[in-house]
Order: sequence, then C-alpha cells, then structure tokens
Amino acid sequence: MERLTWFFLVMIFAIIQVLLESGFGLPNWFVPLSGSVVLIGSGLYQYSRRWRVSPTTWLGGALLAGLASVNLYWSPERNFLGICLLVFAGVILIGIVTGET
Repeated sequence: MERLTWFFLVMIFAIIQVLLESGFGLPNWFVPLSGSVVLIGSGLYQYSRRWRVSPTTWLGGALLAGLASVNLYWSPERNFLGICLLVFAGVILIGIVTGET
C-alpha cells in the first residue's frame, strides 16, 4: 500500500507539471490539499485494515493539511510547492530507509 501512496504523490507533481506547461493555472492550495488527501486517505485505509501505519504518513498528511489551510484562509498568494515537494520526498525516503514498503 505504501508504494501505491508514493505513486499517487509522484503523480500529483506529474499532473501539475503537465497542467502548468499547458498554461492551466492551479490555485496554490491544490498541491498541499491533494497531498494531504493522499496521505491521510492512505493512513485511514491502512488503519481500517488493521495494518501498521507509519507515523510519517500521519505527520506528512497533517503538515500538508496545515499548509492547505494557510493557503485557503490566511495567505492565498503564498506558494508552498517547494515545501510540498520536500514533504513528499521525506515521506518516501523515510519509508525506504525504515523498510515500510
């Protein structure tokens, strides 16, 4: 399940790159919100199956949800794309290092 989660995280950036190349603008909250949906959704799915869920999944999802709420309510012009990329990479790398695949 972790590899599928990682796939969805990578696909978020691939889709965004394709949309930006075609001139389609996305709101700044889209990336952190979609990443938080993927991570928290993955955590809830694994938890419902009584599988072990990495704390990194929950922390990354919560951090991205916080960034999305900052974009939605306090600072809509702020772009968190770089931070989101670091969170995605951190979740994937920690999963590889700890063997949670």
